[in-house]
Amino acid sequence: MERGRCSLGRYVLLSKLPNLISLARVVLSPFLLLVPEAHLFSFFLVLALSDALDGFFARLFKAQSELGKILDPLGDKVMLLCGLYVCTFRLGMLPSYLLYLLLVRDLFLLVGGALLLIKKGRVPSARTFGKLTTFGVSLLIILSLLGYHSQFLLLFVLLTAALSWLDYGLLGYRRLRSQTFS
Repeated sequence: MERGRCSLGRYVLLSKLPNLISLARVVLSPFLLLVPEAHLFSFFLVLALSDALDGFFARLFKAQSELGKILDPLGDKVMLLCGLYVCTFRLGMLPSYLLYLLLVRDLFLLVGGALLLIKKGRVPSARTFGKLTTFGVSLLIILSLLGYHSQFLLLFVLLTAALSWLDYGLLGYRRLRSQTFS
């Protein structure tokens, strides 16, 4: 009997692990604003790796959830915006227009996601251009923290951010107008 309970407890913990990792990223990301410059790279790298881990564990343990569809992108947005803020205003390594563009885009996406959640009871899963934007911004921040500047990567991020904004906007519009969520 004890063995069965242990297995069930382990299953419950593993099924919640992806959301716990995402929640930790949401809570820890604002500390980027306080971390000494010497530790920024390591701290951001741990946060960025947590983004990969939560998705990996969600798929591995078949633990994808509606809550995860909210927590993971929220964690990404908080992490990236805090990282961009540090790289832009504290370190002067990235242009401020990138932070403002992504902030406005993310506010639109959050409002659109909230509308879909209220009206349809669900939010869309992550999409290709959104994932590319997240990866590109993470890489841009990491390279900036290492002292490198890539104009090509900056242009890539601007392009994928614009395309993801358009993609999510069209998807949200279609889903709000349709009778079903598909």
